[in-house]
Amino acid sequence: MTSTPPPGYQPAPYGFPQPPPHPEATSAMVLGIVGLSLSIMCGGIGVFVAPFGWIKGKRVMAEIDANPAAYGGRSNAQAGFVTGLIGTIFGALMMLFWIAYLVFIIVMLFVVAEVEPTTTYDSVNAMLSSRI
Repeated sequence: MTSTPPPGYQPAPYGFPQPPPHPEATSAMVLGIVGLSLSIMCGGIGVFVAPFGWIKGKRVMAEIDANPAAYGGRSNAQAGFVTGLIGTIFGALMMLFWIAYLVFIIVMLFVVAEVEPTTTYDSVNAMLSSRI
């Protein structure tokens, strides 16, 4: 004998309901990803964005860990923390590379400016005329 449930009957959900995600978890993830992308593709410019994802991700993870029943979204905050950290490190290394490259170019320009040419126009003409 099968009975039909009464109108408006809702079965009990399995497990516990999930808490809503932290309002800043997604923004931490976005800042970390953007910072990492800019560090890789734009020669270290992401070093100005990635630390915000790193710091915000760490703060949001601490808030979620302090009250796990009130907030969810720890994985998004952790992704922002990790990508922000990697973007900061990679961006700093890229900035150091570009600074070293610029110093190298400036030093080479000064070295080339101080070197006197060893051959003159007259010596080149004498060398060419002797071969004819």
